Amino acid sequence: MVVSPTIRPLGVVCLLMLVASSASAQQDPLWAEKMLDRTDFKFGSVAKGANSPLQLHVKNIYKEDIHISNATTGCGCVSWDEKTFPVIIKSGTTVTLTLRLDTVRYDGTRDSKATLSLSEPTRGSFKAIEFPVHALIRKDIVLIPGEVNFGAVDLGAGAEKRVAINYAGRSDWKITEAKTGNPNLVAQIVEKSRGSGSVSNVNYELIVTLKPTAPASNLRDQITLVTDDINNPQIPVQVEAKIEADVVVTEPPFVQADVGVAKKLNVIIRSNKRPFKIDKIERTKSNESFKVLTPTETRTVHSLPLTFVPPDEPGPFEEEFFVTIAGREQPVTFKVKGRIGKSIAKD
Repeated sequence: MVVSPTIRPLGVVCLLMLVASSASAQQDPLWAEKMLDRTDFKFGSVAKGANSPLQLHVKNIYKEDIHISNATTGCGCVSWDEKTFPVIIKSGTTVTLTLRLDTVRYDGTRDSKATLSLSEPTRGSFKAIEFPVHALIRKDIVLIPGEVNFGAVDLGAGAEKRVAINYAGRSDWKITEAKTGNPNLVAQIVEKSRGSGSVSNVNYELIVTLKPTAPASNLRDQITLVTDDINNPQIPVQVEAKIEADVVVTEPPFVQADVGVAKKLNVIIRSNKRPFKIDKIERTKSNESFKVLTPTETRTVHSLPLTFVPPDEPGPFEEEFFVTIAGREQPVTFKVKGRIGKSIAKD
């Protein structure tokens, strides 16, 4: 017998539901399902050797902490990345879980299940949710390597990766397109070789370019290979990259200053890669409110001292700085923001 949950949802809508019928909120059989962003795991048609993950987002919409007490699967063809439980989800927060398809040891049609167990321990509420799992692992298409993984890439550097696509079957088989909806990626497909006869090997190469304009982020996306197969025309290819800024600036906090009273500030510029030298520091405005001392040393961390002398114009201010670093094409920028008043107490 399942213990009825007594979890209290957050928000005005949930409060109105409680006023209308307090029993319905306490006996809702779908309390756990309402936290999930998917009801199944459909991997679709994937290539042999491909890295094929799908994510599940679990959002706690209740006041109480929710525990993910366990996550299991019905076969070895899929597995959860998460191995340590319980995972505690605080109110209003979201946890992301990853279910991964094993395309190396398995092939063919795979129909199984994945199970997630959720609980609210203080009231004894518990629910085990089963997700249908479906996949077709095509042994006639092999990816080498199984994904496009750029690893760590410096911001502004860009990168290129290549994946070999080997097909065994129709001699006239074709990949017609490599599609991506990500503006930071360019995908190109190139035919390398093609055999003859009723059954032969066809080889393509997928060339993926990460644009230099890609922002600092953990990129996770897919490229879709479109083939001329009638039944399963699309093959997904996972793309991952960690785009890191080679130089990071720690800006000063919001400045509260008085007219004519000098204020000393400090800006930290740090390199994650190598020691660097600052060639020059420029500003958007030509007034003399800021005095900047340019360091002359070559080091991985620079402490940049600024002296701000507020002008006789009370109100908000903002100044942008451009730091030119030796050997780096793009300058590093930072802003100083604040408010000038006759006195902080009166402002």
